[in-house]
Amino acid sequence: MAPAYTGKVERYRLEEGIVVGRKPLPQGDLLLRLVTPRGSLEAVVRKGQRPTGRTGRLSLFHHVRFQLYAKGEGLPTLTQAELLGRLHGLEAPRRFLLAAFLAELAYRLASPEAAPRIYPLLVSGLRGIAKHEDPLLPLVWAGWRVAKAGGIGPNLEGEGLRLKRGRLGEEGVYLGREGVEALKATLRLPGAQALPHLEGAPLNRLFLALKAHAEEALGPLRSAEAIGV
Repeated sequence: MAPAYTGKVERYRLEEGIVVGRKPLPQGDLLLRLVTPRGSLEAVVRKGQRPTGRTGRLSLFHHVRFQLYAKGEGLPTLTQAELLGRLHGLEAPRRFLLAAFLAELAYRLASPEAAPRIYPLLVSGLRGIAKHEDPLLPLVWAGWRVAKAGGIGPNLEGEGLRLKRGRLGEEGVYLGREGVEALKATLRLPGAQALPHLEGAPLNRLFLALKAHAEEALGPLRSAEAIGV
């Protein structure tokens, strides 16, 4: 279940965020999932499946400013939307799948408390996946940083070289010395300093460890099923 905002909700409010999910509903409506600097949310777009109108500004991974109308306990309705930016380069199937994994992870972890830290990591990670020669590298960097920001960072104090249940131990995904050092750098150094440590690191194993670690805490991630490494 998506994290929910806390406190009193105004009837109308302005937000901005990244579209990370779209689901068609009956009568031509559309259910959106978004990650914002304030948290994850779902909203309904009335007649959002029409070929004209707002739907073109509400595609996956679009950065939008939008207005919500909330009344009672039901889902809010998205009443206006302005496209602030779109990411070019995620059309390629593999890049799209990696972006979807990062987006789902961020959505699941972006509670109101964690969202201010997770949102910029999501934006930076999506940009990297769209542009980097090896999109798995920015995914590994951003995915582990999102996990840490969301409160499920791994314990890196052990001496082992396998990651399971958030700890380095004798079982789990084998990372090797280079993998462990790259993971430590990813979690402890600023992005510009951490990325060089991932070049030449076992990215496939770091991703598999991220997937196993996240699913241990959150349950299955649907977007991970289609990614082959």
